Amino acid sequence: MMQTGNLRQAKLRLMNDPELVRLLVRCGWSEIMLDLDDDAEPDVCFSDENNDGDIDTISIDLTGNGEFNLFLHDADGSGHPDTIFYADDGSDHLETLASGSEVEEKLKSISQHLYDLLLSDDIPQEQMAGSLEDLRNFLKEDLTTLLNEVHNIAAPESQTGADIVCRFLEDAGVYYLATAEGDQPRVRPFGTILLYEGHLYIQTGKVKDVSKQLAVNPRAELCAFLNGTWLRLSGTLVNDDRIEVKQAMLDKYPNLGNMYSAEDDNTQVLYFENATAIFSSFTAAPEIIEL
Repeated sequence: MMQTGNLRQAKLRLMNDPELVRLLVRCGWSEIMLDLDDDAEPDVCFSDENNDGDIDTISIDLTGNGEFNLFLHDADGSGHPDTIFYADDGSDHLETLASGSEVEEKLKSISQHLYDLLLSDDIPQEQMAGSLEDLRNFLKEDLTTLLNEVHNIAAPESQTGADIVCRFLEDAGVYYLATAEGDQPRVRPFGTILLYEGHLYIQTGKVKDVSKQLAVNPRAELCAFLNGTWLRLSGTLVNDDRIEVKQAMLDKYPNLGNMYSAEDDNTQVLYFENATAIFSSFTAAPEIIEL
């Protein structure tokens, strides 16, 4: 039993007593490390990161190398893990997966199994003490498959410059589009961006000034800022009157359905042609992508 500052730690051998774990957390033990296989290395760590007397994170050494690499986090205090982190050499974080994806659902199922196993009141002692290796093998086998899927989803090898720019604009949420009216620059906030058939599309209404300005001078530039990086995308905006493209835009942004229809005479979608994207920050050299 050790005490370091306000953090009290215990390294225990788990003897089928989850109530003891809960009791220690409620008594102020903010971190409890358990050695399941008696190798003098912690295998599981229960944490009360919010200091509210409830276990909110379970960390697991999945590989047996003495480092925690699977983290199950219960952010809302429901007793069910809602955020999952997997650190593969410190590089992969599965919480970045899109909500509702098949991979995320599989991980939630696995993490719920872990919660049930580690915090259950009726798991036999021999099963609890002897199941660590089986549990690791089970998770490693499933996670290997899942991580391959994650890599294909999160960072496909075929990712294009348009993919990168589109994702940045989606994450930023708002960007500012500049056009020209004679010798007077005009700028306004936009929020629509669609990657369709390899082109980046924006949406507006033909009755708006921005549409009239682009009809005279289709050269435009947008700027967005996110997490210390700003993007400038300049090029020529080309009108596309196809109904299917307009519908794809409205499907992506259903709130626009109150004002626009794919078949009305007002809805307009335009795509960037001969465009250049420049990512800049104060800490790195500019990155230029030709689209």
